Amino acid sequence: MRRFTQAIKKKFTSGKPGRVLDAEYFYYDTAPDYNHDLAIVCGGYEKCAPDFDINRNNYPYYFVKYTIRGKGTLDINAQMLPLKPGVLTGFEPGTAHHYKADPVDPMEHIFVTFVGRQAAELFTKSTLRQKHFIETADANSMQKLCHKILDIGLQKPPFSQEICCHYLCILLIEMAVSCANSTTQLSLSMRTYQKCKTYIDAHFSWIQTPGEVAEQCDIDVRYMASLFKRYCHIPPSQYIMGLKLNKAANLLLTTDDKIKEIAEQIGFADPYHFSKNFKQFHGRSPNHYRYEHMRDTKATGTP
Repeated sequence: MRRFTQAIKKKFTSGKPGRVLDAEYFYYDTAPDYNHDLAIVCGGYEKCAPDFDINRNNYPYYFVKYTIRGKGTLDINAQMLPLKPGVLTGFEPGTAHHYKADPVDPMEHIFVTFVGRQAAELFTKSTLRQKHFIETADANSMQKLCHKILDIGLQKPPFSQEICCHYLCILLIEMAVSCANSTTQLSLSMRTYQKCKTYIDAHFSWIQTPGEVAEQCDIDVRYMASLFKRYCHIPPSQYIMGLKLNKAANLLLTTDDKIKEIAEQIGFADPYHFSKNFKQFHGRSPNHYRYEHMRDTKATGTP
């Protein structure tokens, strides 16, 4: 971790609130009323002193903090949350919060503050809006993403704001995936839905009916249909067909296989039935789809 010069370091370690022994910060010129998708306001690294203590009634930005080393606590919404390596915490604007270091083993952390229209959605997906606390089994991946944001924010290469925002999105969405995959977080219905979807993703080319999936996953086909309506918002038959027809489109553009051969590779015995479904999904017949792409490739010179 980089070190500030002694003069700058003294500025950040000489007073209240929130004593730190070492720190590095970066800033962007994001206005408080920023009204686009996502933008970082500032971020940084802090090595906390034993008496580190931040107690705010309000804060104007979205905030995430990743604990690298040491211990501490976050008191928020009548919860006392433990801080330790591998834990990500955060809160929305206007949320009262109290961060405090363990005096024996004070924490080190990386933090980011941000605004934008996507911020609320990302907070909800990651579960930080509800829980303010995430502990993932893949702490190494989380730490790498946080260090990426910090390093790029400090170096300020071209497009650094945009790059940092993309890494922040990845961080929060990966936390959403981690929480969704945790068996303690999943309902029985979600686990059943994921089991069916995983089977479809692996075998869709040869699946003829949703009933085959239900049989393999040992559930009632009507219950499976209700799960797809709830979690995927489309029937399982439509999900299967979409996978088949996207595979077919890729085969049309990357092979010289005949239409009949491509139809067979995704489980269609009747080429006419395949072509009819392909046109409904992609807006043109398989031959027309292939021809248009080849024509555009020749015209533009793209590979």
